[in-house]
Amino acid sequence: MPIYLLFGILVNSVIAQTIISPFDPAVRINGRFAKEAGIARASFSGVEFIIAFEGTEASVLLKSPGNVFSVALDGKQLPLLDLSANASEKHLIAKNLAKGIHIISVAKRTESIQGDALFKGFEIKGVPKKEALPQKPKLKIEFLGNSITAGYGVLDSVKEHTYSPTTQDVFSSYAGVVARELKAEMRTVAFSGRGVFRNNSDSGDPRTLPEFFSYISVNAKIPWDFSWQPDIAVIELGTNDFALNAPDSAGFVNSVVKFAKQIREKYPKAKIIITDGPMLNDFWPEGVPSLTLCRKFLDAAKSELAKQGISVHRFSFSPQDGSLGYGADWHPSKKQAEKNGKELAEFIGSVY
Repeated sequence: MPIYLLFGILVNSVIAQTIISPFDPAVRINGRFAKEAGIARASFSGVEFIIAFEGTEASVLLKSPGNVFSVALDGKQLPLLDLSANASEKHLIAKNLAKGIHIISVAKRTESIQGDALFKGFEIKGVPKKEALPQKPKLKIEFLGNSITAGYGVLDSVKEHTYSPTTQDVFSSYAGVVARELKAEMRTVAFSGRGVFRNNSDSGDPRTLPEFFSYISVNAKIPWDFSWQPDIAVIELGTNDFALNAPDSAGFVNSVVKFAKQIREKYPKAKIIITDGPMLNDFWPEGVPSLTLCRKFLDAAKSELAKQGISVHRFSFSPQDGSLGYGADWHPSKKQAEKNGKELAEFIGSVY
């Protein structure tokens, strides 16, 4: 066989089976992650894996049973990558693509309670093109919250339904709406059922949301290095603190103050916004004016922080009233999340 033919066969074989490391310059990971022997471990909602390449086919090497991912090719949404009951590691994203440069994004819609994502990179027919990666957004926002931030049940329309990974979508939550409205990079530290002072149940894991702030995962105590610095940090907590009854006012206020100070220490230049959630009202739990009290406590925390020389902003969502429907378990519907997200985006525009 002529040498040039043999060379051509070898080149085609290599191109057909090119595995691109998760840490290759042509791959970008938006979100907190840890390096583990050629694997990027990620956990929180919204973590995104992106590749730019010139070629005709691509698969993602991703093991994450329990989770659901959004997939986009050249800016257009493809069918979901539903791993809620899938333990496979290699998943075909696209084949027979037109020649040229393509951008693929695989983004985690579900939250940490569904398990971590073990990302091993991409397998492509083609060559990576780091120079073709999309420009990073200028504005960076981190959302720290509970199920409302994580998009629990936001795609459902029956309030009596319970949690399902297929109806959770952080990108349809108010946080996702804010990111799109402001063309911002979104990152989240969010976990359903968590509060700032206490959680929505006395049983199970007692850790509150602030206890996860310094880690890349709720499932493993792997420290985050805070190398990524947001311009804005939004704290959306309080709903779960009122789930049983009114929390101790001093304990709640002190917990908010402590968390805000922790955020200020890690993000010295970020603007901090503290908000109450749209699920709160003055009729639940029975006999407890939860919305009024939560807002009063958060205002007190802001005042205390000001006394200590720490400036924060206070914002309140429009509470849901059913006119825009409900998601699962009485959570915000997609329309409610869109309304709240636009409200917060407008507020951010006024303070940033």
